[in-house]
Amino acid sequence: MPLQNFEFYHHDVSKFVHVSGSLDYIMHFASPASPIDYLQMPIQTLKVGSLGTHNLLGLAKEKKARFIIASTSEVYGD
Repeated sequence: MPLQNFEFYHHDVSKFVHVSGSLDYIMHFASPASPIDYLQMPIQTLKVGSLGTHNLLGLAKEKKARFIIASTSEVYGD
């Protein structure tokens, strides 16, 4: 059963992001969640974290939407 008032967008957030219409919230959960992935895709992982956050913050500002970002526990270390 789909959630009402919720749409999922699959997009490379390291590139410009455009969504037509209004947005209330933007949830940025785009990051590999495995140390193996980090080692295999270090540049892509950094781009998602930095450029992706920058692009989505721009979208949130444009749409006057609240912005939620989540990371994996890997950012905190051992």
